[in-house]
Amino acid sequence: MQNQTINDRRLRSGSGVGGRNGRSSQHQKLKGADARPERPSPIETLTKTNVLTVHAAPLIRFGLARFLETSGRFEVCAETDDVPTARQLFVQQQPQIVVLGLTLRGGDGIELIKDFRKLNPSARTIVLTTREDPLSMQRAFRAGARGYLVTTDPLPEILIALDQILSGNLYVGPSVLRRLLGNLANGAIESVTSELKHLSDRELQVLSLIGRGFGASRLAHELHLSVKTIETYQMHIKEKLGLRSAAELSEKATRWMMHSARRNLRFKKQASRKNGHTSPNPLVGPC
Repeated sequence: MQNQTINDRRLRSGSGVGGRNGRSSQHQKLKGADARPERPSPIETLTKTNVLTVHAAPLIRFGLARFLETSGRFEVCAETDDVPTARQLFVQQQPQIVVLGLTLRGGDGIELIKDFRKLNPSARTIVLTTREDPLSMQRAFRAGARGYLVTTDPLPEILIALDQILSGNLYVGPSVLRRLLGNLANGAIESVTSELKHLSDRELQVLSLIGRGFGASRLAHELHLSVKTIETYQMHIKEKLGLRSAAELSEKATRWMMHSARRNLRFKKQASRKNGHTSPNPLVGPC
């Protein structure tokens, strides 16, 4: 997976974010003869807000860079799908905003939000994910996220979210808002969180990966931890959830993941029936 800063691309193409994939000459023709030069002026560059994209889906990273470029107000300064690289890029590029997914290579989005908050409390983070369950939303905002969007929200929604969090507000996308209101109405948020509320963010991450079929060795590799540390987390989870064996833990994790997936699917079907159509230009991709 390609992990590199936009500055690196400039060295190769001389066209900033838009220089990727040989864009420059073709895009200049599409914009017309009276279009401004591809290279922004020093004043334009200074006034743009730098955005770091940390997401597992290359299509989403590419689409975000192109879309934000057209706004004239935001610029993707770097992108990656890898947690250790994301930390390095955050320190090097000092972005004002980070757009990230919750499932990443080499770590977890929730923990990364906490790291960013410690490294630079003034930077704002927006989650862009497929997860619509109340627990993921709650954990993300508790970790320090300022916004939460799902990949089925239309592309223009990201600009609204960026403007809102830059103004100091919290923001949730329309799909998330409908889900939150629905859960508040039927009491689902309390029932979902009550069972797992005693788990730490890392323990919840381990539980979700167990539910996806990860064994101890694979968990250790994925989270960059020792197998012994993973076994300690598993032991703590069993104690907190009243489970007696690894088999019960695996069954519990699998049932929880399946239940969350069914709830998400049911809500999407309900939302689709209410809307009667799919929102335009959705951001699609994993996690």
